[in-house]
Amino acid sequence: MRGRSHESAQTVVILGGGVGGVATANRLRRRLAPHHRVVLVNREPDFSFAASYLWVMAGTRTAHQVTRPLRRLERRGIEVVVGEVDGIDPRRRVVSIGGREMAADHLVIALGADYAADAIDGLSEHGETFATLAGAEALARRVTSLSRGRVLVVTAAPVYRCPAAPYEAALLIDAALHRAGVRSRVSIAVHSAEPAPMGVAGA
Repeated sequence: MRGRSHESAQTVVILGGGVGGVATANRLRRRLAPHHRVVLVNREPDFSFAASYLWVMAGTRTAHQVTRPLRRLERRGIEVVVGEVDGIDPRRRVVSIGGREMAADHLVIALGADYAADAIDGLSEHGETFATLAGAEALARRVTSLSRGRVLVVTAAPVYRCPAAPYEAALLIDAALHRAGVRSRVSIAVHSAEPAPMGVAGA
């Protein structure tokens, strides 16, 4: 569409400011003519790189190092709206964000998934997750303070976001405990719902 300034302006609304949403916004902004709008909507003002959460858990990265303000995208001509998506009306081509309606000629849904830890008895009270930035920070504190005991890395179902993550987590915790000089006093086990590592990836 670049260079076709005579055509009517279109608005592309992208819901979700994770890796998929940000990559889509950047690609569309490069490919579309300037008079077309690219709008990114996210409930948080910052982008955090989820693939680095394991490093935060292991203490080799901080939350600040894996987080960037989404407003930086505005320098590239991408509009950023911070707010909760309340609803989508496909017939009217309208998205409701924090009670305010926004018209969209084209809509990209990249909202990802929320985790339902309460669905498993005891998990919220006694477990941690590296799937969120806050969870990775909490795990880092746990790993740092650990001097003896047992670590269980558990997958709840054979389908989850990153097939390698549980096994990488176990190895990173192993390395962190070795650095702290307490590995001999802590056992680590992976309890998986899949019959072999990386089964969902075809391994």
